[in-house]
Amino acid sequence: MSDENKEYDGIRYRPEKKTPLVFRILFYGLILWAVPFMGYYLFSGWSSYAEFDTIKKAKEARLAVQKEKLEKAAPRSANEEIRSTNLIAEGKKEFAERCVACHGADGKGGIGPDLTRKQFKYGRTAPDVTSSIVDGRPGGMPGFKNDLSGEKVQGLVQFVLSL
Repeated sequence: MSDENKEYDGIRYRPEKKTPLVFRILFYGLILWAVPFMGYYLFSGWSSYAEFDTIKKAKEARLAVQKEKLEKAAPRSANEEIRSTNLIAEGKKEFAERCVACHGADGKGGIGPDLTRKQFKYGRTAPDVTSSIVDGRPGGMPGFKNDLSGEKVQGLVQFVLSL
């Protein structure tokens, strides 16, 4: 019995001497394309990281120029510095009235957490501290949204951040 007459599960075996022309064209075309691709992208030192880095540096330079323009256009006046000092004094007064019972006179904590640490549980930025004072936090920190004006809240924030 020769190989030409064999059948497996209803499929006749037909040995081919050559692969189909389409497969050979695709295979050799892929090889011809791969050689220049590897030559350019793999061996030339090209990197998408370098392009990203140049774009990032250009963006940072633009932002630095914009920041310099804004700083030159609106220098901080002495009144603003005095005002921020006054805010801290006002904040100290409010802290003594409302916060000493839980956070202690020096802000080292007691019932409430220590406010002299480098990091707070809910963040140590002005917006985070403002949110804590205005909205309160779970576990005992009451919100003072209805009790304090915006200026008093900012004074408390400045004082807490100065601890």
